[in-house]
Parts: sequence; C-alpha cells; structure tokens
Amino acid sequence: MITALNLKYRPQKISELDHKSARESLIKIFASGKIPQAFLFSGPKGIGKTSAARIVAKAVNCQERVKEQESKKAGEKDFEPCGECSTCHSITNGANLDVLEIDAASNRGIDDIRELRDKIRLAPSAAKYKVYIIDEVHMLTNEAFNALLKTLEEPPEHAIFILCTTAPEKLPETIISRCTRVNFKKASQEEIVKKLQFISAEEKFKLTEEDFKKISRAAAGSFRDAVKILEQAANSSVDEVVETLGEFQPEVFLNLLAEKKIKQSIEWLSGAVESGINLRIFSENLLGILRDCLLSSYGVETEIKSDQLLKNLDEIQLKKLIELFSRATLDLRNAVIPQLPLEMAVIEWSLWGGGKQEAGSESGSGKQRTEEATEGGKREVKEELKESKLSPEVSCPVSHLASPLQLAEILAKWPEVLEKVKPLNHSVQAFLKATRPLGLEEGFLTLEVFYKFHKDQLESDKCRRIVEDVCGEVYCSPVKVKLILGEKPKNVVAPAKAEMISPMAEEIKKTVEDLPSGEDLVKLAEEIFNNEKETIH
Repeated sequence: MITALNLKYRPQKISELDHKSARESLIKIFASGKIPQAFLFSGPKGIGKTSAARIVAKAVNCQERVKEQESKKAGEKDFEPCGECSTCHSITNGANLDVLEIDAASNRGIDDIRELRDKIRLAPSAAKYKVYIIDEVHMLTNEAFNALLKTLEEPPEHAIFILCTTAPEKLPETIISRCTRVNFKKASQEEIVKKLQFISAEEKFKLTEEDFKKISRAAAGSFRDAVKILEQAANSSVDEVVETLGEFQPEVFLNLLAEKKIKQSIEWLSGAVESGINLRIFSENLLGILRDCLLSSYGVETEIKSDQLLKNLDEIQLKKLIELFSRATLDLRNAVIPQLPLEMAVIEWSLWGGGKQEAGSESGSGKQRTEEATEGGKREVKEELKESKLSPEVSCPVSHLASPLQLAEILAKWPEVLEKVKPLNHSVQAFLKATRPLGLEEGFLTLEVFYKFHKDQLESDKCRRIVEDVCGEVYCSPVKVKLILGEKPKNVVAPAKAEMISPMAEEIKKTVEDLPSGEDLVKLAEEIFNNEKETIH
C-alpha cells in the first residue's frame, strides 16, 4: 500500500520531533516526572502539533513505560514510548478507545463538551490515562469554553487534555492559565532542509541544496507542506511544483512595480494565474520579500538577499507596497475574480503619488508636483479676483489652490459631498466640515485640515474609503484623498464693497465666507466628541 510521505515520516517519539524548541520543552516536562493534566500546543498549521499530541498520549500510556514506573525502575530519560507494544500501535493507528481526537471546528457546541465531560469521568478501558486531543480549540463557542473550564479546573486523575490551536489569542485567559503551554513557532529554513535531506536520502531522491531551499521558502515554515512539495517534486521538478505553489519569481513582479510598469505588471500577474499559481502563497511570499527589503534597509539581517530591490525601492515605497498587498491578501478569500484584489493593488500603486526619494528629503515627487500646480493655481485665483474688482479687504487663508475653474467646481459640489457622507458616517461628515478643499489634480483631492487628530482619523482606512467613494461619485471620476496639515484659520473678513464681481469669483467668495472659522472648528470638534453613538476605527 502506498503511504504519503508526510504520514510515512511522521515522528513517533519526542526525540524525533522536527521542531527543536517544542522538542526541548517536552523533554524537560517529562524529565521532571510531573506530567500536567492539560497541555496547550499553539503554532501555525503543519508544524507538528497533532503529531506531538499523539506522542504525548503514547508516552503516558506505553505499556513498557507504565511497567517501569510501577516497579520504580524507570530512569530520568525513560519517558519515550517504545513504539512496539499494543497500546503504542493502537494510538499510532488511531484505534485506541482511550485516546480521542476531537475537531473543535465541527464539534464546537456546549452539548459536545458536556458529552465529553460526562464520558471523561469514566475510567479508561485499557490504558492508564484517557487522553483528549482537541484540535483547533479556538473554534469552540463561549458556552463550550465555560463548560470545558469546569473540567479543566477539577479534572479526573485519569484524564489528560491536549489542546491544539493556530490562534491562541482567541482563547480565554482562564483556559490558557490552566494549561502547560508549548509554543510551536514557524520552522526555520535550516530545520526544514534537514528534514527534507533525511527523507530524500531514505527515498533516494536526487535533489540539490538549492532545491531544498526553494521548497523551504515555498512551504513558509510548515513541515507538512514542505514534505508534500517534496513528494510532488519527485515526479516532476522542483521548479515546476514551486512555481505552481506561488514561488513564481516575485522579484520580477516587484521590479516591474518599482519601475511603475503597470501594464506589464498586470500582464505578468495574469500569466502567473493562467499557469496555476496559488495566489495566497504568492502573496505571502511577496510580502515576505517586501518585509525583508524593509528590514534590510534598516540594517537588519534577513534570509533573503534583497540588494537589487533596495536599489529600486525606498523605505516609504516599501511601506506602501506592504500596506497595499497586505490588504489585497486579506481580500483574496472572498474575491469573485481570484486575481482581482492583487490587480487592484497594482492599480492603486500606480495612482499613488509617492516616488523614490533621496535620503533626508522630506517630500516625494508627488508632493512637489502638487505644490507646483497649486502655487500656479493660487496666482490664477488672485488674477481672477483682481479682474473682478473684488475689494482687497477680502483675505483668504488658503495656502494652496487649484485653477479657479477647478476650485469653483470642487467648492460648488462640496456641500453635496458632505450631505452624502452624513448618512454613511456622521462623524466623518463632521471631520470634513472642518477641512478646506484645495484642488483636484491627477485624481488626487487635496484637503487642508487644521488639527492632527482630524488628519489621523480621516487617514484611517474606514474614513478614507467613505470619503473617496463619495467624492468619486460626486465628481464623476476616481478620487484619492490627500490630507495636509495647515495652520488654524482666522475669521474671514468680508469685503465692504464688491462691484462687478464675475459669477465665478462670486461663487469663490461665497464659499470662502462659508469656510470654518476658528470658533466653528471648536464647535465641530465638540460635535465630533459628543457623537457617542459612532466610533471611528
């Protein structure tokens, strides 16, 4: 009978565990002679948590070890299961009645835990201990956790619980505090390569050191995934399997992004999808490279050499790419078109105004272009007001403006923006009331804010999306919001006389008079903070 390699080479003793830190932790626990009645094994998938749980079940129930303990002949290191007795064989084959594996994802209710609690009080049928292995324990309901807690507080002497989870942060503290915790961190490249070399030697696979490293990167710290990739590679080639799983030259893709070659980037992505790439793994590998690049830029040593990418991307660009593709990776799960979240990230990157900067510069090329354009707009506005014989007593604290026609259109429709934002989020509308539109250039709507708190809130993902969606609808084109922090405005002085004012200048004048004064901003702030029913995340 053909057996999958990950089952054939599953560790059967504590000393055979591939994960070094978990192996050492269990050795210390068993060497002490005091076996806890509740374990918590936490760590990512495919790292060996369930295998370790079965080994613990064998170690406490092995007939040879039990006899030695009863005759007091067991030494300090005699805690490994023999692997030969009937109990060890039955646990390995999953046929032991006293060792139960429960999937919390499908048995998560309070009734399931109550049934477990009733059965656990019964004595073991043949083994010394009844061992309950609860996989993905974080999936239990709150009621089920409460029922489990009562059992963990006063467990029968013949019972041992082993809780396994990939999300320990979702467990109640009351559960965690009653367990002896063993952390299974992601496997290092060295640990995975060592296991792959052992299996390859046993199976007589002919692979190079570089092949093992490629598999290790594609496995992303999972022993199980690494062995599966190795098994597939035995029937084809490592490059073919690894590319299909997501190791599809992400450096090439990143270089295209760095050069803002958007068309080529999307075409490259489409080609990767057509060849059967796993988008989730590809995204994780992509983020891993970006992370390594970012850390390397601060002098931190990383596993992946990223010198070439560092020449093309600076720290600000790396942070932006990490932000975009982190969000896209989360959206992949519910995407109707599989690659759409990644394509949207590419397009959003193309619209982002940040360019590569020299060290020590405070602003990128995008900001420089905006300032040049708005300064020109400022001069044009002054000329328009002068031609319309508007009184020189009119003062406007706006520091940067777009062209007069553009600004007039923006300001004319701004009340509509505020009105449409209000039903979506009242607090966002209140924040926008305290802003000043400056211009719309190359798809970027520049808003001036006067308090850092307002700027921080409007820059949050939730608020930004609301504003950009509504502005895009009102101004009939895709809009990205850019916020700049300005000085607190003084009250605007209305003109004494304004004769022969052109319609455009009249509109600008009226809008300027409606802009918030210092006192108005205080009132808006009070309105925001008094809005207890809405929160900004």
